[in-house]
Amino acid sequence: MVVETKKKVLRFGIAGLGIASTQIIPEFEGRSHLSLTAAADIRKEGRDKFAREFGGETYESIAEMCKSPNVDAIYVCSPNHLHAEHVVAVAENGKHAIVEKPMGLNLEECEAMNAAAERNGTKLLCGHTHSFDPPVRKMRQIVASGELGKLGMINTWDFNEFMYRPRMPHELDVKVGGNVVFNQGPHQLDIVRLIGGGMVRSVRAMTGIWDKSRRSEGAWSAYVEFEDGTPATCVYNGYGHFDVAEFTGWMGESPRNPDYNLRVRRALSQVSKPEEEWALKEAQRFGGGDERSRQVEGDRPQAHFGLTIVSCEHGDVRQSLHGLYIYGDEAKWEVPVADGERGRAAELEELYSAVMEDRPVFHGGRWGEATLEVVLGIMQSARERKEVYMSHQVPSPE
Repeated sequence: MVVETKKKVLRFGIAGLGIASTQIIPEFEGRSHLSLTAAADIRKEGRDKFAREFGGETYESIAEMCKSPNVDAIYVCSPNHLHAEHVVAVAENGKHAIVEKPMGLNLEECEAMNAAAERNGTKLLCGHTHSFDPPVRKMRQIVASGELGKLGMINTWDFNEFMYRPRMPHELDVKVGGNVVFNQGPHQLDIVRLIGGGMVRSVRAMTGIWDKSRRSEGAWSAYVEFEDGTPATCVYNGYGHFDVAEFTGWMGESPRNPDYNLRVRRALSQVSKPEEEWALKEAQRFGGGDERSRQVEGDRPQAHFGLTIVSCEHGDVRQSLHGLYIYGDEAKWEVPVADGERGRAAELEELYSAVMEDRPVFHGGRWGEATLEVVLGIMQSARERKEVYMSHQVPSPE
């Protein structure tokens, strides 16, 4: 007779009930080993809805939630400029943490977060990035195995409508991490760093602010060089004209049609006052009444973050809808990739396993700091028009 051992439960709090929380909270469903026991937010409507739906504790202050004896770990998805303050508070109260990208606004904040976690013996996982997606990990596995020969270069491009989604003022303020480099750069750079081995030598980049009504960087083009000489190009355009889904067939977690970006741009053009845009954003938060569903009907393809092509001596690799295409010396073939945990679900499971097995986390605090260093390098290079060298890089986790 086989006796099943009941898994220990890791109890989570949510720091911030914004849009990110509406994508995190559904991932707890069906995971009996993860319990959502608390939430903190300054918005009463968000706290009230959380209490009704989950019966958990609610707090106006994240610092107060950190003191709860009914919380073991906290998912920090507060605004970018508060990440460091909140992660340090989490660690100082002996809790584990997942922090949304970007990890912080500067390397000093990252150092403080890492020091707090290391001093208190807590786990710190840096997400949410698409390097957790199974196809990206499979690309790294192929490169590391050498089955296609030596890695030659990595090229990745993403074109979407990011700049025309409803925004609050701080989301378009670069002083508090409000631009696409801070918000979307960690996705792209984590993918490139993971596949390329992690150790970036330098970056040369330019950014673009092309819409006078939204004075924040909405595009970049970067040349990234690894310590071993491998080059990578990273291109991102969030201005909503061309959509790279025309090449991939899939973008994010919702299929695009040719008019999608145009509709998004037109919808925002109908908003005449900043307050009207803020209201649209507020409605999408947890408890706001217009939360976007993360569910996709039918056969769900793998998650994509633009188009990434990995070139090796004996073949090129890119994602397909359900795996990877390999273009070899003599043939093209597809490698199926099991649709395992992705995104925030993968992060929750990774932290759980790391805590229960007492091992380092995949994409820990030092990895997150290294990725932010490249993000900051893009901004500095564009500002000073020069190559910027890295000094806080760490190898890819294997």
